[in-house]
Parts: sequence; C-alpha cells; structure tokens
Amino acid sequence: MAYHFKLETILGLRRNLEELAQQKLAKEITRLEEYRRGLAALKQQRQKLIAEFEEEKQRAMVAPLFALRVEGIFHKEEEIEAGTSVVEAQQGAVAQARDELAAKMRDKKVMEKARERDYQKYLQAALKKEQNEADEQMVLRFGRKGNLH
Repeated sequence: MAYHFKLETILGLRRNLEELAQQKLAKEITRLEEYRRGLAALKQQRQKLIAEFEEEKQRAMVAPLFALRVEGIFHKEEEIEAGTSVVEAQQGAVAQARDELAAKMRDKKVMEKARERDYQKYLQAALKKEQNEADEQMVLRFGRKGNLH
C-alpha cells in the first residue's frame, strides 16, 4: 500500500498560490525599477534645463524667454514630484506583495509539515503492521510460549 496524503490537493494549491505570489512580487519589483529609472531621467532632464537656463542667463535674455525657461523648470519639478509619488506608491505595492508572498510561504510550510507528520504516522503504522506480521509468523512457526510441544 503506497502512501497518499489526504490533503495533497490543498498542498498543491498552496504551492501554486505561492508561485503566483512570487510572480506578482517579481512584476511589482520590475515596475518599481521602471518608475525609478523614469524618475532618474526626469531629474536628469531638470538638471539639463537648469544648466541651459544658467547658460542663457549669462547672455541677454528677453523676458518672455526667461519666463518660458522658468515655467519649463517649474513644470519639470511638478513631474518629478508626481514621479516621486508614483515610486513611493509602488514601494508600498512591493512591500504588500512581499507580505503576501510570506503569508503564502507560511501556509505552504504548514501543509508540508502536516504532510511530514502524516507520513511519519504512516511509517509507524506500517512498521507496527510489519512487526505484527513477523510476530504472527513466529507464533505459527514455533507456537506460543506456554504451548511448547
């Protein structure tokens, strides 16, 4: 008689859920990295705008062009603030995905421990059965202690 864990389907489900949680975490981390790269690019663009503005300030600049440059820098600052908010929100999503993965891993581990305990019980029962069969063979072969011929 081969061993069969009664809750094997639940264990399989928990393994699948853990795998899905790992995939979700990987996606969230990838998305966070993309947002961080975008934010770094925005900061670089802002630095470039500021450098161009400083360079043009050295020469004579008409008021509308000055206002346009200042407005461009201000707009880039707003984009950076929005990008920072997105990065922070994504960091929260990554943390949540990590927590979910940890919970799924704990659930799977509980089922694996239950399976291991059940398997140990099965082995003990099989050993006891084997011992009883060996004892019965000995009784049939040699008789009981009080009934020696």
